[in-house]
Amino acid sequence: MTTTPSIWICPDWRTRAGWNTALVILLLMVFGGMLLEMVQRWTAEPQYSHGFVIPLMAVGLGLFRRSKITAGVARSDYTGMIFLACGVAAHLVARWFFVDLLDNVGFMSCVFGIALLVWGRRFVFAMWPAIGFLAFMFPLPYSVEQLFAAPLQVYGAEYAAWYIQMLGIPAVAQGSVIHMVDVQLGVEEACSGMRMLMVFVAISAATMILSRRTRWEKVLILVSAVPIAVACNVARIVATATAHHWMGSETADLIFHGLSGWLMMPAAMALLFLELRLLDWILVETQNPLARVPSSVRAPAVFPATDSSRS
Repeated sequence: MTTTPSIWICPDWRTRAGWNTALVILLLMVFGGMLLEMVQRWTAEPQYSHGFVIPLMAVGLGLFRRSKITAGVARSDYTGMIFLACGVAAHLVARWFFVDLLDNVGFMSCVFGIALLVWGRRFVFAMWPAIGFLAFMFPLPYSVEQLFAAPLQVYGAEYAAWYIQMLGIPAVAQGSVIHMVDVQLGVEEACSGMRMLMVFVAISAATMILSRRTRWEKVLILVSAVPIAVACNVARIVATATAHHWMGSETADLIFHGLSGWLMMPAAMALLFLELRLLDWILVETQNPLARVPSSVRAPAVFPATDSSRS
């Protein structure tokens, strides 16, 4: 008589780990060209420099979710072979027609296929948020990047000019250029806020996965990445403009290209923390008064009477 295990167990984990390593090496060989181009963009383009830490964050999310794996014995799911075949086919088509997005989809399909084939369905059902988090490694397609970058440049310049005027400094925004009395401050594409947006969307997604909140709260956390990223970038532009006006160009360049770039991430994290605290303050958890109370802790409604004459 066989008994169902109370936890997820993998007796042959060494063999499966060996197959997993071999398949990952084969995956890196097949997608080597695409991965090399991606690493080059991580190095050359500041808005995608977070790509280096995404795999580490995915591993951390996986460790956090390991308790989500349902009880049972690890069994390979051969549906993973279909995912692998589709991923390789997508890679070949993408290389032939130069479609980077299809190549990224093919890579993710292969990753899910390896996880299914080696570790099984229970593992994938628990770990899919961590596996899917790897998608943040990929740079956006050029058309999508331009769709976001140009408006962020203009909005950043307009809102920053308004706050600069509030500080008593004459400033007018024309497109992505802020005209002040003694300097013209251009919001370049690299400093449009795309870097902050991409990084903070990834951080918000990780927070959404880790937090035990309602579904709509998680959606709100993810969506709030956009206004928080814009707010941090506007603050950076305003700090640079005031430094140009009051401290000179050398100090302003230090703030714009050095110090403010490092400070934007802690500022965004602080805003996210305040958002979570605000949600906790607004949404007060209460108990249902009609909920059943265990009998072991339920007090008697009427105390039994005692006959004092017998004492």
